[in-house]
Amino acid sequence: MVIKQLARHKEENDFEQFYNKISAMEPDLRKFMTRSLKAAENQGAIDRGFYNADELLDEIYLEMFEEFADYMDKEKIKTILFSKAVQKIEEKKIIEQETPEYISTEEMLKEELNALDEQFTMDADGDLILNTELDDISYKQISDRPNNVILDTTLEQELIKKLDLNDSLLPSLERRTTFGALFTNIPPRTKSVLELYAFGNRSHFEISEILEVPETVIDRIMEKMNERFRLIE
Repeated sequence: MVIKQLARHKEENDFEQFYNKISAMEPDLRKFMTRSLKAAENQGAIDRGFYNADELLDEIYLEMFEEFADYMDKEKIKTILFSKAVQKIEEKKIIEQETPEYISTEEMLKEELNALDEQFTMDADGDLILNTELDDISYKQISDRPNNVILDTTLEQELIKKLDLNDSLLPSLERRTTFGALFTNIPPRTKSVLELYAFGNRSHFEISEILEVPETVIDRIMEKMNERFRLIE
């Protein structure tokens, strides 16, 4: 029914009605966009308050209006919408300036998986610390990774809930700082997977469709993410 309505609005060139229908189709899309932009702000990847989730969604819906075809089904449209949302957020970061266009998302995710096992060490007091001197395998560059990031409480709670972590995980500033550093130092494409899962409420299969990578790769990434965050439980 919704697809027929969208097709009619497209045929009539009525973007306003098209917008009203498609924006109500997937409420989690706005949540994903808002949370992901906020996370990027927390990490200093984009300027605070410079980008607006609703404005970016307007761009996405306009693109969807222009590209819409009546052979698309509802799930396909949702996949396209989330894929465009990921692309919009990546465009607002400096990642695209460093990422060679010829490297596929699947190849980058596999390389980032290899990096995830070697991100941490222990200091003399037995406390978990981040090893910030590692090579960034994804982009073959050495970068200084921030270790003093504190995420907004809403983002922390979303991640804790989706990763099924202990509710009392963050009782102190030190724990929150470590949690923020763990999240911030996740490689870029892997972070997109986690944000789609935690902020976009997407399943492993849906993420694989959005990013066009095998579901087995998404499964492995989420296993690594659970291992990573359970280091501070």
